[in-house]
Amino acid sequence: MAETKELAPRKRGGTVGKGTRPKQSEKMSVQVEPGDNRRYLEHSLAMWDWEKPDMSDNEQVRERIVRYFELCAKDDMKPSVAGLAMAFGLDRRRLWEIVTGQSKLTTLVVDTIKKAYQILNMQMENYMQNGKINPVAGIFLMKNNMGYQDKSEMVLTPNNPLGDQANPEELQQKYLEAAGMEIDDED
Repeated sequence: MAETKELAPRKRGGTVGKGTRPKQSEKMSVQVEPGDNRRYLEHSLAMWDWEKPDMSDNEQVRERIVRYFELCAKDDMKPSVAGLAMAFGLDRRRLWEIVTGQSKLTTLVVDTIKKAYQILNMQMENYMQNGKINPVAGIFLMKNNMGYQDKSEMVLTPNNPLGDQANPEELQQKYLEAAGMEIDDED
């Protein structure tokens, strides 16, 4: 009689072949290294005591932008819209209002802030193209902070099965001829 080998039932997320596959929950979870939360919090708190710059003074605005980006570089942190807003003592929505021209700031100040916003946009694109940020998170952030949107355009062309539009007399003549009837002209 042939020898039979009992196989244990395979469990979800168990071994497959010789190697192992990570569980779906592990692949989708956020990977936080020890000390990460401390670093993120210390980075944010570094701006806590910064005095608000005079938003009418372009030089102060420019210096604050540079100071924020230098802090991000020193701390090896990705700059963000919320972070830039915090550097000014603003909410990200207020920063968006400035960038979209809904403020009474001078054109020079608005243009300076827009330039910083363009740097953030460029950074986000670079992160996404080079696998440095989760694409879903990147799409979410760019839609919410940069004005990106999903858009489908459809071009509709009218399709007249009767061909070019004819005047009513021509249509009447066409259908009468097709039916084998003649029309009497009573002039």
